[in-house]
Amino acid sequence: MAPAIEAGAVKLLIEVAFKAVQHIDHIRKASLLQSRRRFHRALPASANQQHGSVFATGFFQNLGAEMCRVGREIGVLVPGDIHSPGRAAHIHGLDLHPDIDQQTVGVGLNKGPGLAGGQMTHRGDIVAVSYNRGMNRPYTRAQGLADLLRQRILVLDGAMGTMIQRFKLSEAQYRGERFADFHKDVQGNNELLSLTRADIIRDIHEGYLAAGADLIETNTFGATTVAQDDYQMAHLVREMNLASAQLARTACDKFSTPDKPRFACGALGPTPRTASISPDVNDPGARNIDFEQLRAAYYEQVQSLVEGGVDVLLVETIFDTLNAKAALFAIEEYFEHSGECLPLIISGTVTDASGRVLSGQTVSAFWSSVRHAQPIAVGLNCALGAALMRPYLQELAKAAGDTFISCYPNAGLPNPMSDTGFDETPDVTSRLIHEFAAEGLVNIVGGCCGTTPEHIGAIAKAVNPMAPRCQQSASLA
Repeated sequence: MAPAIEAGAVKLLIEVAFKAVQHIDHIRKASLLQSRRRFHRALPASANQQHGSVFATGFFQNLGAEMCRVGREIGVLVPGDIHSPGRAAHIHGLDLHPDIDQQTVGVGLNKGPGLAGGQMTHRGDIVAVSYNRGMNRPYTRAQGLADLLRQRILVLDGAMGTMIQRFKLSEAQYRGERFADFHKDVQGNNELLSLTRADIIRDIHEGYLAAGADLIETNTFGATTVAQDDYQMAHLVREMNLASAQLARTACDKFSTPDKPRFACGALGPTPRTASISPDVNDPGARNIDFEQLRAAYYEQVQSLVEGGVDVLLVETIFDTLNAKAALFAIEEYFEHSGECLPLIISGTVTDASGRVLSGQTVSAFWSSVRHAQPIAVGLNCALGAALMRPYLQELAKAAGDTFISCYPNAGLPNPMSDTGFDETPDVTSRLIHEFAAEGLVNIVGGCCGTTPEHIGAIAKAVNPMAPRCQQSASLA
């Protein structure tokens, strides 16, 4: 293709892309490009932030450049706040320049010929890439976590639900005195126990810490307004998250030592609704939740967890990537508003032997969809036991070479005859996870459904002598 024709096609594509952004439902919140001569920031202010930024990122990758500056006339395109997207359509020339913090991400850049007489950065010149400058800021908590992950394999706790089930709590015990006259059944609402039976949640946390866990999760997997609507307790969400975070914080403080600090992870579950999949097989376009509802629910949860004292945020059991993007957007939005920045762990769930999350993405595609959030670790949990999870963990470890890898599988397959409801005993699960460590796949290990303090203790012993997985340079493939 002749350079002039190619340049014209590029201009047209950019015009179409940014005009499309104008039609996004939440464009007034998105505010896509600042109406200044030079723009220094872009995106995280709207529910549809990632749709715009991912489109642009993929477009520039096709040109051989990686999320750099776009055009002198439209200024810099990097994550941040943006306004007046219409101005971006008036492009008189395209000029790509690197806008990457070399000290932070360690890049070696060489410029070469670009379009419209400008210059562009070629693919082979970039060693490492910052996918979201908005989240590329110093941590305000758990600053030593990354160094620990380079030194040894850290251990995450096991299942909260499995341990709660062992108490065989009645409806009255879930209610406690405070909710004795509540109009709806609440048995099974585990997050409520942080308010009515805080002693049980505290004991579970301490059991995992005593077994050797470095990180424990708050009892907040379903503590969003979306999930609590099922019990008509959405009005209690802030209180649930605050109380749960404080319980985890207190337990961690009790067990922390200079040689072995403990970290409280604020758990954000997927909610019982999905933004990508229809709940009605006869109406594929139907949805029972939208992005903005999810964003608002996650924002409230994140705010409460951080105020309650967590060190890390953990977006886990992701079966719908769009739900996860709502959580990631809410996290970044909260960081922008509060000035806080906590390490983030993202954990997806491969639902079956197809090797995909429920919304259809392979493990590698899932990572491509969430890597802009710059998590300290990405991994897999739930649905599968360690044996069945292995090939997908291997795929993720290869795709996400520049970040740490987490893995906390179920204790095998469900087994209603077992005390935990799952097949594997601690020795089996720990042996399989030891194999992951021996293969150099993991930095954080733990357990999901069916795992107990006994499992976590066995896992901690199994990985104790093992070296952690080493990070690699970011891949642009």
